[in-house]
Amino acid sequence: MWKPTYLEILEEHYTIEIMVSVTIISIVVIGAMKLQDRSRDMAIYIQERGKSELDNSLFLTADISRFDGLNRSAYDTLRDEFKLSDESRELLKSIEKSINITEDRDMQIKGSSGEVLFTFYTHEILLKGRYRARYSH
Repeated sequence: MWKPTYLEILEEHYTIEIMVSVTIISIVVIGAMKLQDRSRDMAIYIQERGKSELDNSLFLTADISRFDGLNRSAYDTLRDEFKLSDESRELLKSIEKSINITEDRDMQIKGSSGEVLFTFYTHEILLKGRYRARYSH
């Protein structure tokens, strides 16, 4: 009858421990790679969203109401306000947004006794491009 030696028993246990260790390390590495991928995607989203917010500022001019309900380029909104070079003109023409403006809403500011101190009117400017934005005006 064959009886395994102490060394053979240790080698068998070490083989199982190594397989378990490799499996655990593989799971941890896969998890870390997924986290890194999500972090990279989030960083790209934040960067693109920041660029979109900068683009939106090109549309927030004093006379934006004349573009209500239209799809316009940044050049259309700025051409009367600045003298633009050819390069700037082409760049601004490539930035387009759909512009919608809501109806005016009145907002009343009341005093402590409930009387209306003053009323002001506001509306929202909705810009639709790659990322949507909403501004109060």
